[in-house]
Amino acid sequence: MGSVTALPRPDAARATLEKQYTLSEVDGTIADMARPLTPLVGRNDELATMQSLLQESVSDSARAMLVVGDAGVGKTRLLIEASAQAADRGWLRMVGHCIDFGDAGLPYLPISEAFGALVRDHPELVESLVAEFPPLARLLPAHRRLVQQTAAFDDRVERGALFDAVLGALESISAQQPVLLIVEDVHWADQATRDLLGFLFARLRGERGIAIIASYRSEDLHRRHPLRAVAAEWARLPGVTRLPLPPLTAEEIRTLIGDVRPVPLPEQVIERIIQRSGGNAFFAEQLLAAATDDDRSSSVPAELADLLLVRLDRLSADARLAVRAAAVAGRRVPHELLAAVVELPPDALEAALREAVDAHLLEPRGSEAYGFRHALLAEAVYADLLPGERVRLHASYALALTRTATGSAAELSRHAHESHDLPMAFSASVRAGDEAMTVAAAEDAMRYYENALELAAHAPPETEFPASTVAAKAANAASVAGHVFRAVALGKQAVADLPADAPPQLRAELLLGKARYAMPVDSETDALESTDEALRLVPDDPPTALRARIAVVHARCLMMLGRYADASRWGQEALMLGTRVADPEAVAEASTTLAVLDQRTGDPVSAAEGLLAVRAEARERGNLIAELRSTYSLGGLYFELGELEKAVEAYEANAARAQQAGRPWSSYAIESRVLSVLTRYQMGDWDRSAAHASVVGESPSPLAEAMIKAAGLAVAAGRGEVAALELLPALRSWSLRETMVAVQTVPAADLFVCAGEPERALEHLDWLVLELTGLWQTALIPSQVRISAIALATLSAMVSDRPQSGRPALVERGEAYLSAAWAVLADQQKPERKLGAESRAWGLRVEAEWLRLRWLAGVQAPTLDEQIEGWQRSIEGFSYGDRYEVARSQARLATVFRAAGRSAEAAELATSARETARELGAAPLLAELRALGTSRRVEAPTTGRPQNLTGREKEVLALLEQGRTNRQAAKELYISEKTVSVHVSNILAKLGASSRAEAASIARRDGLT
Repeated sequence: MGSVTALPRPDAARATLEKQYTLSEVDGTIADMARPLTPLVGRNDELATMQSLLQESVSDSARAMLVVGDAGVGKTRLLIEASAQAADRGWLRMVGHCIDFGDAGLPYLPISEAFGALVRDHPELVESLVAEFPPLARLLPAHRRLVQQTAAFDDRVERGALFDAVLGALESISAQQPVLLIVEDVHWADQATRDLLGFLFARLRGERGIAIIASYRSEDLHRRHPLRAVAAEWARLPGVTRLPLPPLTAEEIRTLIGDVRPVPLPEQVIERIIQRSGGNAFFAEQLLAAATDDDRSSSVPAELADLLLVRLDRLSADARLAVRAAAVAGRRVPHELLAAVVELPPDALEAALREAVDAHLLEPRGSEAYGFRHALLAEAVYADLLPGERVRLHASYALALTRTATGSAAELSRHAHESHDLPMAFSASVRAGDEAMTVAAAEDAMRYYENALELAAHAPPETEFPASTVAAKAANAASVAGHVFRAVALGKQAVADLPADAPPQLRAELLLGKARYAMPVDSETDALESTDEALRLVPDDPPTALRARIAVVHARCLMMLGRYADASRWGQEALMLGTRVADPEAVAEASTTLAVLDQRTGDPVSAAEGLLAVRAEARERGNLIAELRSTYSLGGLYFELGELEKAVEAYEANAARAQQAGRPWSSYAIESRVLSVLTRYQMGDWDRSAAHASVVGESPSPLAEAMIKAAGLAVAAGRGEVAALELLPALRSWSLRETMVAVQTVPAADLFVCAGEPERALEHLDWLVLELTGLWQTALIPSQVRISAIALATLSAMVSDRPQSGRPALVERGEAYLSAAWAVLADQQKPERKLGAESRAWGLRVEAEWLRLRWLAGVQAPTLDEQIEGWQRSIEGFSYGDRYEVARSQARLATVFRAAGRSAEAAELATSARETARELGAAPLLAELRALGTSRRVEAPTTGRPQNLTGREKEVLALLEQGRTNRQAAKELYISEKTVSVHVSNILAKLGASSRAEAASIARRDGLT
């Protein structure tokens, strides 16, 4: 083995060699690329395999690796990371790229590029290598330019000598330092390059410090590709490892989406990207770049479509025809159906399909069908069809489906619609909706029914589906799918589309549906108007099941409007009618309504007995709606009584039952899930509460997702996770329509306080009051008491930053919140309505927070005894089971005890509050306790979740312990400096630390890293 000099890079030597050996290099080589800011996702095992290969090439003998995967799966990204890690460990990197020149490729181009880069970076090294291995000069850039090609024809270098020179150069470099040669895109390599690589792979044995990694696209290796057989031979050589890159998993694509776009996206958009990308990182990034929050587009981004269609252009005319016809069918098409559409003889069709399969466009699905290798391939090919071509193929499919009576109504609906056969499309769409409802696919059913409504003007004259009937079907599907506002609109349309001479009974049925859909969106007044009209249309004699059901909904509307006496009267009438006509649904609904009335008027025992009886009978009869409503109401009863264990059991059982029945996003199912999240939060089961608030991997309606994520803000606020504020803009847009979303965003005020923005907290609370007042059409909104308590606490947090002269203004603002709460509390003291445990607790909390604000501000300050009594009552109020609010009240009472000189009692309360806060991971409360001066050194928590830090936060905290700056931490973790800053803020909040130094001290003390 030869030797070379060391690797200095004097300017003179560089200038000399650059003049002699210059080549236009491929821009953006791996060696030149910095690591991307986003971390490598889902390739830890593959990266570890590469690192093992590099280690073995130093400790044992030279190694080679073939990295194989589809275009866009992440080969280059993996090689960038592996190359950077190799450079960090002292390896010399040489990188070359093959380029698609068709049949006229430049021989040895990637090798020339790799050695050409050495001219720039290590000129003295190249000079010594050329001196020792003269044939190497022929691969250097200057000898390959037209102006330099003046050598005589017979002044040629033998291939063997050239190959030996390349191998010798690598061996010489390895004597100084390990060398890594990367050759990318070998599927485009010329014959000479393939031969040279084969030579190197075969001759590597016995040397050390040399590693060669070659990558190629697996889908480009069709049966006649020259690399196909060669690559198989390479993989059998000793020392050569084949590393296939599989698609990323759904969870890994989700992580990639979060890294590339930290701003939250709706779950439906994320799921669509995951499904369409098929685990391909590049596809996912392109789809993400084109996505919007309400993205329902099926178009493929132009850059991605161009990449996908390259392979189609290489096929023969027959193969292109078969692939295009298959794209019109979708991702899967039976051979028999495809043969009926494609106008080719059987032998020609089979040859065309074989060509498409060899090109990795299609693949067999079972024994009788074909499918696209990737979903986006089908989309891109379909989008590339000419309009007339697309219509003709759809018409052929529609004709074939009707002749063979195969396929589904959904397939026929699509082909008929796209081929402009609108009467057929109308009928098929309605039947497709009916089919979807039978298999609990309400979302799909709603879409089919709505398609039919758009085509109603083209319905066949003898159709059995009048527009009002289709609208009613669509409204029902929308309600089941959780699109409650859409259900309201469709319910109204069903009534509006009814002819003036329609039978009264039919109009009453549609009005009943309209009323039912209006109630979940707090439109009880509109619903009452509908039931009033429906009752006038259906006489009470003879008694009918329809009137009984209308009377039930009428009673529910009256109850929700607070007209309990009228509600009871109509509920009793509905029960009597339902019993007389033997309608179990009406009886169950009436019994549930009367039981809820018992609860609201102060007879919980009777209410519980009634609801349990209704649920048992509903289960026995298979009456799902009655079962869901009675179980939901039972959960509400237990919650109001403060029996949280029973409440959460009911709510979760209800959500599970709805899931089992295929109705996970119906109104009772969604609200049961939301209330289970909130109930577990109050119980202190925050981990399970947060888990139930996640919709990852599900496909909720946008409203359902907003409701569930809003409920999750409670735990986020309790833990001080200020990043959750990113959800607020989307949640506020839904708050304008749905009170349950609005109410659950109250904890965002605590998050604003954690972020040091108390004024924004008050702005949010004031905005909520304004919006809820509009939604409920009353100034006496039930949530006002809790909002006022949080607002008063926020004002107290602002006192220390105000001069004494500015503090009366804070108290004046607090008095306005207090007055609003008092007005609501006075209204809730009606004899016919009994307050639940939670409502009573927040009423007591308002009083305590008002005393605290005046005390801290020194304005009309109460006595210490008054404060002690106020906070003791607050603790007692929340003792029904709200562990966090008990702990917060204890912390504030501890402050008062310390001020009163009752240190032992203060320490006892602070210790209790601290234990709860540590168990829950309640960082803001821990910070409040530290600020009290009551913190003491304790052992590290044993919950297995130290301070509830995320994995990334622990990494950042470890670097803080080492004294790293944000910039240094960002560089080491390959994330942005801004992201590090966010992590540091979260760490300080969760640890209750006032500085980076204190956070590092806590980490060392408690063993957090």
